[in-house]
Amino acid sequence: MKFLKTIYHLLRIKQWVKNLFVLTPLFFAKKLTDINSVMLGIFAFIAFNMISSVVYIVNDICDIEADRKHPRKKFRPIPAGDIPLPAAVIIAIILFSGAGGLSLFVNVQFIICISTYFLLNILYSFRGKHVVIFDVLCIATGFVLRVIGGAVAIDVLPTNWIMMGTFFLALFLGFGKRRNEFLSLEKEKGAHRKVLNHYDENLLNHLIFISCGIAIISYAMYTLSPSEKFNNGDKLIYTIPIVTFILFRYVFIIWKKDEGDPTEVVFHDAMLIGAGFFLLLLIIGLIYGPAF
Repeated sequence: MKFLKTIYHLLRIKQWVKNLFVLTPLFFAKKLTDINSVMLGIFAFIAFNMISSVVYIVNDICDIEADRKHPRKKFRPIPAGDIPLPAAVIIAIILFSGAGGLSLFVNVQFIICISTYFLLNILYSFRGKHVVIFDVLCIATGFVLRVIGGAVAIDVLPTNWIMMGTFFLALFLGFGKRRNEFLSLEKEKGAHRKVLNHYDENLLNHLIFISCGIAIISYAMYTLSPSEKFNNGDKLIYTIPIVTFILFRYVFIIWKKDEGDPTEVVFHDAMLIGAGFFLLLLIIGLIYGPAF
């Protein structure tokens, strides 16, 4: 059990929730009833889970000394010494091979997309995370690549509005996380993440508000897009208040509860979970239900 728990933390399995973005094209393109598309979507999702875990391992190896000084990250398997470096490298190679093998079952476009995602994150691990603003832009671009990867896997094209909305939503979450790190690490922030020395709270506040506003506008424009041909596509506009509540709730948590990590917030706030579940059911009803 201890070994399984160690592997769980090494691979950051909880973070795999971010890869659900890979499945959004399958969902919104009304392909859930197409068995072939569902299988390809699942392959794409698993491949992104594997390659993202490889990225986490590479990042942990690069940051091993800084993580050992961090109040929470020092308990991760690699900086804590629970997983020897050679073993971590072997696990990363196995996962990389698995992601590559699954990608071969999808298509060439998906291979190009997931390879771009991997290279972008390697750039982030070695250089990008040390450049102010660019660090969060790299993260946001990674989310867009998830959506594009899920789309090309099932041979559909994501709309410009959904890609724009994904990008600014990821910026919103990324700057929220940076704000949490900036405030929680205080004087030690530079030792744990050098880029935090170039941020300040006021700048992060402005970036969060701008990203949040554009994300909501992008989703609103997506619901009005004439390209949505499924049943009740025009009715998605009724989901805008729920999406707005979810994003504003996240802002509230950032300011009032000193949180910021999207994964931690999603799993620990009952109102967010409830609103997200209700939004999911409503969208399913509007896309896959009978027209009215």
